Amino acid sequence: MVMREKNHEVAPNETGSILRIIDAAIDETAEWLQKWHRSIICNEAPDQLVVSEYSQFLTRFGSWMDLNRDRGLLDQSAFRSLASAYEEMHEFGRFLAQKAVQASDIPTVEYDAFTEKVQRFNAQARRIREAFRMAVSELDPLTGVQNRQIMMDILIRERERALRTNTPCCVVLADIDHFKAVNDNHGHPAGDHVLRTVAGRFLSKLRPYDEIFRYGGEEFLISLPSSTSDRAVEIVERLRLSLADQAVTLTDGKPLKLTASFGLCMVAQDTPLKQTIEFADQALYLAKTEGRNRLKLWSESTG
Repeated sequence: MVMREKNHEVAPNETGSILRIIDAAIDETAEWLQKWHRSIICNEAPDQLVVSEYSQFLTRFGSWMDLNRDRGLLDQSAFRSLASAYEEMHEFGRFLAQKAVQASDIPTVEYDAFTEKVQRFNAQARRIREAFRMAVSELDPLTGVQNRQIMMDILIRERERALRTNTPCCVVLADIDHFKAVNDNHGHPAGDHVLRTVAGRFLSKLRPYDEIFRYGGEEFLISLPSSTSDRAVEIVERLRLSLADQAVTLTDGKPLKLTASFGLCMVAQDTPLKQTIEFADQALYLAKTEGRNRLKLWSESTG
């Protein structure tokens, strides 16, 4: 799922940026710790990175956290805890290094407390890094929605939940109309821009617990749990109008009118998931043949 916290969506490029900065933080901490030990063990004058009162802001990670701490994502508890651990580690490390400069011995209990702070920061940083690595592996790099690789696992889970709780659920296939003409007339970068824009508009109109995947090319697959056919039609109509009512502005500033077609199939006890998707695809095909920019529901007569 695209990561959402306090209405802050993390795009794939932002997720990659966070991954790189967390990697840098772990590497920088190892380098900082080496400088710290060198000054203590070799009785050398400590590096400014160790004893400066702004030492945590002299690193790439510390500077990044300071510049971005008011942003939605970094205001979450995991990042607040990571920033706190980073500051405590640097502050206590500076305190002990200054103590050593004054020819004072560092008690074992204080050294152990320092190493605990280092270990705490590294452990938290690695946990966050692994969470973002998992997110990157599950996201389509172009659109930021979930990729087809994890789609079936999530759809199986949603289908089982619907059948177990006897609640309605449906699968929707969406296809951008005349997308080939976008690439042919405006170029593939414009096509990529259109795909990102469409994905963003769809995401903005879906409920927090709905699921959307890049199904392939210009197609998206959407799961709408706890939705009767009437409710699903209302949701899909929002998606359809999000494109039909507002042109996409291309990177050269030109407006481009777009529409999409949709096929919908309800989840049923006696219909395997793969067949449900195929039925939604048949309904989508019918929407295309009947003029596009519309939704068709699968029924026995559709097949």
